[in-house]
Amino acid sequence: MSPAPLRRTVSAVRRRIPRRWRIALRRAAAGTRPFQTPSVRELCELPAGTPLLVHAGGIAGDRALAGVVAALARLPECHLALVRGEAERSAAQELIRGAGKARRRIHEVPRPHTVTPAFLASADLAVFGFAPDAGLALLDTYLAAGLRIVAADSRVVREHLARHRAAEFFAPGSLPSFAKAVERARQRDEQTPAPDEPRVAPVEAGTPGPWRPLGVGPVRLGLGTANYAGQLSALAVALTAARADVGIELVMAKPPETYRYPADRYLNYPGEHRLDVQTEQARRVLGWYTHLIVDAFRPVLGRANGDDIAADLPALRRARIKVALLAHGSEIRHPGAHLERHAESAFRDAPEELRERLTTVAERNRRTAEESGLPFFVTTPDLLDDVPLATWAPLIVDVDGWACDRPVLERARPVVLHAPSKRWTKGTDRLLPALEALDDRRIIDLRLVEGLPYDEMRRLVQDCDIVVDQLVMGSYGTFSCEGMAAGKVVVAYLSEGPHRAVGVSPPIANATPTTLVKTIESLLDDRPAAVALAAEGTRYVREHHDGRRTAAAFDAFLR
Repeated sequence: MSPAPLRRTVSAVRRRIPRRWRIALRRAAAGTRPFQTPSVRELCELPAGTPLLVHAGGIAGDRALAGVVAALARLPECHLALVRGEAERSAAQELIRGAGKARRRIHEVPRPHTVTPAFLASADLAVFGFAPDAGLALLDTYLAAGLRIVAADSRVVREHLARHRAAEFFAPGSLPSFAKAVERARQRDEQTPAPDEPRVAPVEAGTPGPWRPLGVGPVRLGLGTANYAGQLSALAVALTAARADVGIELVMAKPPETYRYPADRYLNYPGEHRLDVQTEQARRVLGWYTHLIVDAFRPVLGRANGDDIAADLPALRRARIKVALLAHGSEIRHPGAHLERHAESAFRDAPEELRERLTTVAERNRRTAEESGLPFFVTTPDLLDDVPLATWAPLIVDVDGWACDRPVLERARPVVLHAPSKRWTKGTDRLLPALEALDDRRIIDLRLVEGLPYDEMRRLVQDCDIVVDQLVMGSYGTFSCEGMAAGKVVVAYLSEGPHRAVGVSPPIANATPTTLVKTIESLLDDRPAAVALAAEGTRYVREHHDGRRTAAAFDAFLR
């Protein structure tokens, strides 16, 4: 057979071998792990050094994506990976067919079960289009992968990325604008350190808080790795105050720009994927801890075994480490069940893609909790609806730090404060018209604040009369506790069942978006009763949320 037909035959046979098997064969030949999840570059079958853009958002609804594909003609060196789900196959293929000569540089990549930073990190730039339901969480995944982002210009996206300085913006629909944004991003990327010369060391010494260090006392307790809202840091302080036999190491795995709370060690998020970091973390955890509280089902041995704790558990058992699970909210709250229980559930406002993702996460984590049989703790009572066998370990707040002696409801027009961290979780868009109407009638003085520093937020809470927290979740959270600690009247939506189950009746004015106006008017009609409710809130939060009750919840586990 002549060389040309032989090459065509080999090529035809090669095309019949599934892409993942071809990758596995190459890895096996190179002596690496053949069936580890391939990276986006491997799935494109592109060598290192070939400029690769990746688009991992939704395809069908992205109004900017057709322009991005058309603009590739102006970027002859660049390839584009379109990460698509099975339902998006036809939309992706239609885009590629319309790309002209550039279609050979566009690669369909099947969407993995979870789009992780490790999956994306081999690309050079990330593309974020212009879709109304595009999740901002994808931007955080791009950033965690260390990618510079080329994004369609919009106020929401620009504000979300402002502090990272890792984005270039283009005008949606403008081919020259996109091409120039890509060139700017590539030039900036060339001026930054290479992947094997990270800007931030993967493991950094932390800023330990006032807790007893590991090795002082027979119980060597590890805490990690989410530390949402500094709750692990607060728990470490509370356990130190409650028990003389516990020494603690708190490890926090976050992108470097989010190191806001004290910890003994920081693992920057991309660094968790490095083998040396995984080896060191495994050595410390398996060789030193006697007890471990796993926060938010995050892995504790780096990302070698995946992105959740389940695959770490066999190694932890073999090391005879006592393990407990701690959950705070979306990692265990099931969106479908919440919608069935609550007529005005927050998940009515959540994007469908987010609901689906959170459903997958909650079901996976519940399965881990049930199959492992480990002690399980939750920080808000409403989560007991999702995991009835869990134990309530209340949220911890700095009660003294939030306290103030400023009287409430003495102003004719009281100040009402609403400060959402995420609007859909608070029901902001549903409750805001009611508050604005009361403000327009000069019944209240509304203050809506978002994204303020901690100290400024505390000043505003101490200066207000009424704190309106979430009206769509079913339980009170950290902001409600801070409002009660400051002696303010707190309004939130509470589901009675789980609170009754843990034996508490929070002194909070119960309201939904539908009943909010009536609730506030009732508070103002009987101001002495409202002032008494605020005073009871201060006593309540000191009794249940200053850390003592939370530390007591872990007594049996730590014995």
